[in-house]
Amino acid sequence: MRILRDSILTDLLPYVPHPAEYSGLEHNRRCGDVRAADVTVALAFPDAYPVGVSHLGTQILYTLLNAMEGVACDRTYCPTPQAERVMRERGVPLFGWESRAHLGDFDVIGVSLSYEMVLTNMLTMLDLAGVPLRAAERSGDDPIIVVGGTQADAPEVMADFTDIVLVGDGEASLAALVSLVRRAKRDGAGREAVLLEAARTIPEAYVPSLWVPRYRDDGTLASLAPVRDDLPRTIRRGHVPLDESPAITHPLVPATAGVFDRISLEIMRGCPHGCRFCHAGATRKPIRRRSVDDLIDTAQQAVDNTGFREISLLSLSTGDYPHLAELMARMNERFAPQHVSISVPSLRVDKQLAHLPWQLAQVRKGGMTLAAEVGTDRLRRAIRKTITNEDLLAGVRAAYAAGWKSVKVYFMAGFPGETDADLEGIVELCRAMSWARKDVDGHKGAVTASVSWLVPKPHTPLQWAAQADMDYFWHARTFLLERTRKSPVTVKCHHIERSVLEAVIARGDRRLGRVVEAAWRAGARFDGWREHFDFDLWRRAFEETGLDMAFYARRERPLDERLPWDMIAAPRSRDALAAEWRQYLDAVRQTEAL
Repeated sequence: MRILRDSILTDLLPYVPHPAEYSGLEHNRRCGDVRAADVTVALAFPDAYPVGVSHLGTQILYTLLNAMEGVACDRTYCPTPQAERVMRERGVPLFGWESRAHLGDFDVIGVSLSYEMVLTNMLTMLDLAGVPLRAAERSGDDPIIVVGGTQADAPEVMADFTDIVLVGDGEASLAALVSLVRRAKRDGAGREAVLLEAARTIPEAYVPSLWVPRYRDDGTLASLAPVRDDLPRTIRRGHVPLDESPAITHPLVPATAGVFDRISLEIMRGCPHGCRFCHAGATRKPIRRRSVDDLIDTAQQAVDNTGFREISLLSLSTGDYPHLAELMARMNERFAPQHVSISVPSLRVDKQLAHLPWQLAQVRKGGMTLAAEVGTDRLRRAIRKTITNEDLLAGVRAAYAAGWKSVKVYFMAGFPGETDADLEGIVELCRAMSWARKDVDGHKGAVTASVSWLVPKPHTPLQWAAQADMDYFWHARTFLLERTRKSPVTVKCHHIERSVLEAVIARGDRRLGRVVEAAWRAGARFDGWREHFDFDLWRRAFEETGLDMAFYARRERPLDERLPWDMIAAPRSRDALAAEWRQYLDAVRQTEAL
């Protein structure tokens, strides 16, 4: 393998901001000797170092693979636009952070696509590594490009750039793929043999080159089928028991400040609720939990091995962890004397919330963050979120009584059937949350409402829904901002054009790969960052390729339309999702008539 240590030292580090981010000197790094390993893997996180270095999924796979005999697993991140310019001007390829090895020399590059807006960053990384963007143009000397993460549930948009997609928990399939690659290298088997064997023997592996899409004259998908009769017609979504997933007792400590400089402790995977808009809740089944004893032990080892002073409890719905009261009590007892704080990123409001603030108050406070989703009980019933405004207010009162001064609440807007009365509900609920503090100390509470725009997601009952148009989003934004001026309520709205593009990509087909590449070649980078996102680049890319954004975002799909992700098995059947979609529409119509 080509080791680029000298080139990185002389041609990159002196010319980039924050050179420590590119140093590879994180505490608890563990990649072995890439030149002596049987198989080399680079886990590529397609975002900037401060975002990616703390990513829990990457750390789990990094720990798992480096524990395998004969495997060296390194990490790499997407250079910022300024660093990319330096690398291109000075001829520095992308590299493994620890080994300093040329990224194009690794056997496998695993890309975690956790968000629609990182697709152009993936192309940047492949190009800087000297890897052909399109899978069809790669040779036997090129790495096998493997994609996982949330976007693997609807993989067709990136199909032309991907060799293998692994669906579901990476622990369930990536180790099997790495073992397959090791056998292939030993036996002298080529790239095509590896791809075919993966498609045949790894139930979670989708190999796009072995599937062919066909389209109708109206642009809808007619069929998507494998090219061989001996290949499975359905791709299984992998899942593992949490006790088979590595406990992260030695988290990476960034060489410079990361976005999340804390210990991330996964207490549960999956969600017991069935909110009709939620992709994560719909796909991460079954529910899996770690025991309290294991969590306390993992947390203590992580504190000892990092020096971090905060532990963040992670799950889709932390309040539904059945032993939360016991866990919080024992963590308070263990970590309060060590001056280590416990944070809960987002809470579902239920009976546990009434006493949880008191438990959190025993340790250094973070913010109290609640997921209300919508402002009215009628719309909350339609999306099947089983809480009420009174539940939310009771939780906020408990937080104020425990010493909190401010609350952050997550909302979404743009649901089918939503009206101005629902938007007014957001305003009124936030005002009531602010006033609830007066009963405690006579002051109004500071309430921040974070409002995102609905992006209908695959594998949910809303996968057939049309996204609201941009005019409605602008109306809703103006409505909320005007109604909360000169009040203790602060409204922060997500980027509207970016949310529209998210909806396009989230339910896109293979043809959209042409748009992604065209936007990237025009300069699209870091599309999830407000300061880098340029919607005009994407508009022109759609015009150049002859595709229509509205076809993907604004069109309600008929229930019998073939969808580009139908080959991915989901916990709930298509018929069950369709029934939920009808129930949603019925619920909205009934309450509109009241």
